[in-house]
Amino acid sequence: MNDIVEYLYHIPRFVRTGGLEQTRERLRLLGSPEKSFHYIHVAGTNGKGSVCAYMESCLREMGFKTGLFTSPHLVRINERIRINNREISDKAFSEAFYKVKALVDAQSAEGIVHPTFFEFIYLMAMCAFQKAGIEYGVIETGLGGRLDLTNAVEAPDLTVITSIGLDHTAILGDTIEKIAAEKAGIIKPGVPLVYLAARPDAVRVIETRANEQHLSERPMCYPVKPEWMEDISAEEAHIQFSLVCPYFKKYDIMLNTSGMYQVENGALAVTAMEVLREFSDWKMTETDFREKVLKGVRHMTWPGRMEPVGRDIYVDGAHNDDGIRELVRSVDRIFSQRDIYLIFAVAEDKDYQEMVRHLCGIRRLKGIIVTEIDNGRRRDFHEVMKDFQKNWHGNIQGTYNVSEAIMTGQEWKGRDGVLICTGSLYLVGHVKELLGGDLDD
Repeated sequence: MNDIVEYLYHIPRFVRTGGLEQTRERLRLLGSPEKSFHYIHVAGTNGKGSVCAYMESCLREMGFKTGLFTSPHLVRINERIRINNREISDKAFSEAFYKVKALVDAQSAEGIVHPTFFEFIYLMAMCAFQKAGIEYGVIETGLGGRLDLTNAVEAPDLTVITSIGLDHTAILGDTIEKIAAEKAGIIKPGVPLVYLAARPDAVRVIETRANEQHLSERPMCYPVKPEWMEDISAEEAHIQFSLVCPYFKKYDIMLNTSGMYQVENGALAVTAMEVLREFSDWKMTETDFREKVLKGVRHMTWPGRMEPVGRDIYVDGAHNDDGIRELVRSVDRIFSQRDIYLIFAVAEDKDYQEMVRHLCGIRRLKGIIVTEIDNGRRRDFHEVMKDFQKNWHGNIQGTYNVSEAIMTGQEWKGRDGVLICTGSLYLVGHVKELLGGDLDD
């Protein structure tokens, strides 16, 4: 297994590829595994993984065998490919790897370009899902949507677009409209669409694309508006709200999270389940269906999203302006009577100054530890510290060592404070690995 992981990690992340047509051809040569199950495709800037996980949990509660493909992983590469919410075994991972590698080796001998890391893992996931006999696969895009290799599937059962914001601007574009256009590239004729209608500039682009694909001719376009989420109440362990919209009867929803941003994600997932039911031939009563949906979203926990990893220690993978803004909103609401301490690290390709400004606005912020992620994309902590010092004049320390940052943070927070680690999913994974899943200090 170590040799397989090493091989995958040595594949360049961003190289010239044969595009969607090459991926479609590879899928065909692998036996069209993506056609062996119902394919649900999810794009967006923030919330993709959570929405995927909520939907997978609902489908599993209904008795369907599920596959879940997400990225990145936090600790183990197997996390990217899940069957019935269990990461696939090393044996299944190896089998999928060698099946794809046999094809890649044959193509390389013919001069065909090697797939990227992401395409290789995606092809493995499709093969693993086919072999496992899943019924529904929930597939998260890697980057963007229009040209993302997960978009090689021409006829998914449902498309979902989550919150859209500024991220990966060097690749996707430097405006909300440009980024929305890339995400909206997953919209296809004859495929129902559920999307978050939160930003007018993004909504206009999505609606234009939907009209071009003739989704308005038959009602197949389902916007979900933030004002439909009512009576929101939050505690440290869970959030409750009502979803009141014109498509179905009111839902009173409980989520097992302290992240306020999950309200929109939960609402999107519930709506997606209702839409999927409308376009499917499921044999279950409305009462049974609604009970399973509510149970699915209530029981879902998604690693790295306001996830408790120790006593009063949380990790959150927010890594862009919108994500950090929502994190701050959650912290101020949920921990309004607690002192807050931060561990922060960020990748070098992120425009992090606005993230810093938002974090410095946490009402009960008492201390900040700046560190570095443990890979080649790290940004020097000294540089980031200077930006924190411009925005906040409290206790700020820095270290390149994440383990040292955790020990300092635990010492600072004592028994009454809250420690939050954020800024990068790579930091989240490193913290989880160091703490080993132990929920005690």
